[in-house]
Amino acid sequence: MAVHPIRLKLFLAVAGLMLLMSHALRTTSVARTGGAEPAPQRPRSVEASENQTGPLSEVAFYRLVQRVRQGQIATDAAIRELRQRGIAFEVTDEVLDRARQLGAPGALITALVELTFETGPPSPTARPKPTRTIPSGPTPATPGPSRDHEDMSGNEPPASSEDETARLSQLPLIEQARFHALRSADDLPDFIVTQTIRRMVRDGRGQWQTRDTLETEVRVEGGRERVELLSINGRTTQRRFEDVGGATSVGDFSGQLAAPFLPSTNTRFREAKRERYRGRVCRVYDFVVPRANSGYTLTVRLSDGTPQRIQVGYQGSLWVDEDTKRVLRIEHTATDIPPGFPMSQVESAVDYDWVTILGKNYWMPLTAETIQVSDAYRQAFRNVSEFRNYRKFEGDIKIIE
Repeated sequence: MAVHPIRLKLFLAVAGLMLLMSHALRTTSVARTGGAEPAPQRPRSVEASENQTGPLSEVAFYRLVQRVRQGQIATDAAIRELRQRGIAFEVTDEVLDRARQLGAPGALITALVELTFETGPPSPTARPKPTRTIPSGPTPATPGPSRDHEDMSGNEPPASSEDETARLSQLPLIEQARFHALRSADDLPDFIVTQTIRRMVRDGRGQWQTRDTLETEVRVEGGRERVELLSINGRTTQRRFEDVGGATSVGDFSGQLAAPFLPSTNTRFREAKRERYRGRVCRVYDFVVPRANSGYTLTVRLSDGTPQRIQVGYQGSLWVDEDTKRVLRIEHTATDIPPGFPMSQVESAVDYDWVTILGKNYWMPLTAETIQVSDAYRQAFRNVSEFRNYRKFEGDIKIIE
């Protein structure tokens, strides 16, 4: 029977780490017996490889993962070591898959990807041959600059966009989408956008009937949203957005796109299919975020005005444009909603595209949709939002076709 080469490599990698762990356990056992036989010493090659200050080889990086998994070093300390030493190997899809298989924390994998963006791939002379197993030999002492993300000198010229694009192209598509999603959240400017919300309710025949249409002005300052209600059904109003009642929704411009890619969520992605969406070739990834890591909160105001909040998990799909490497659409459904909570089902979907604010392009929501179902009250609400006229104070906007 034929053996898949990647699975064989992963098996050998795990087997190698298990041998190292077995050797360490035997050493500890003998030392604790207190017998006359001296405890065996760790091989000099292993000690030397872990004490070096040069760039990490692929093997040394896997050992760093092992130390984190065994509790010998905290994840934050491992990330600092990774940034300070740098790497002397190419970060490929195979390397990332192997690191996940060995149990690398999401934050450590993200730091490895970010380091690739900052430093670029190693030179051909410094790059070791691809690792097929986890040997116990010394780590290559390839000289290289020590790079600390928190203390990088401002005198070094930034990498050109061409260099960054070339490095990004070497990563799996989902990792490129992660990079752009997190950068979009970091680069979010202060802006104003007009949002039109068509609010609907489901009738007894299961059909959606329009209840009203709200027009709001959403101001985003420092990543925080403030909503002002402008009109209801085309008529100017002085009412506050918070007081209109029913189901309401806002843009959540930075959070919804970036949330599944945050290291703290430990999101599991699975490529599901390849299809054309809005005229673009996309890969669709399914994902799951457990409640313990999600940070996703549902809020319901009770009849007396008291807010009731719970944290839930969520799962869904995202469409990554193969051309721009960005998330074109994201859908998700809340999970782990406890029985008795007023909402029993919550779904959300957002479509993104380029907009221009004062001559600079940003990846922003164009449309959004939310569905909220309450079994207790036998009601279902649907909001369909459209965002237009993005502007920075008095700036103009155009949508790039």
